[in-house]
Amino acid sequence: MLETVLMVVDFIVCVALIGAVLMQSSRGAGLSSSFGGGDGAFFGKGNDLDTVLSKATVVLGTAFGIITLALAKINA
Repeated sequence: MLETVLMVVDFIVCVALIGAVLMQSSRGAGLSSSFGGGDGAFFGKGNDLDTVLSKATVVLGTAFGIITLALAKINA
């Protein structure tokens, strides 16, 4: 039961991580520019979409790693 729940959560985190990485802009302005996260600031402040996506990528990557290690420990 716990293994199934962790696998579903791992899949959801994986898809969210892929989305966060793809929406980040690289040197040539990626998909985030199509949602208004180009070179300008977000509502005139220093918190732009790229900063939020960068932090989300770190959090999702860490969560993905921890959940995957937990699944490996359960299956061992």
